Amino acid sequence: MKKFETVKAQYMSQGVNEDNILYAIDAVKEGTPREHVLENLTADYRGMDYIHATQLLEELFAVNGGEFKKENRYGYLYGAFFLLLGFAAAFYIFYVYTYGGILYRPILVWAVAIFGILGGIGYVIKSMSGNFREADEPFKD
Repeated sequence: MKKFETVKAQYMSQGVNEDNILYAIDAVKEGTPREHVLENLTADYRGMDYIHATQLLEELFAVNGGEFKKENRYGYLYGAFFLLLGFAAAFYIFYVYTYGGILYRPILVWAVAIFGILGGIGYVIKSMSGNFREADEPFKD
């Protein structure tokens, strides 16, 4: 929070309203997209001009650790989910072929195992490289 205080003090000395700065800090911490924050800061009721709002956001994102810091967390979540699903199906296949039994719906189980493992690895790699974005969420309406 100390890092945000220096930015807050700097912009308050320039005459920016404290409510605008607090809103921007909260929005950056929550991971709100830049366009939404800029739109709200430059709205009539906030009264900031585009140049000051952009400079404020640049400094806040730098202090917070990057603009897309929060967006990768769902990539890890979906990657773990698909990996668990794929490994569960793979374990079921292994168990049936090792100890005998009937593999119910073999095409579906094989597809879930293959696509679950490959999809999970894909999401984890995209998240680690920073390429996962909100548009990549598989369960988004």
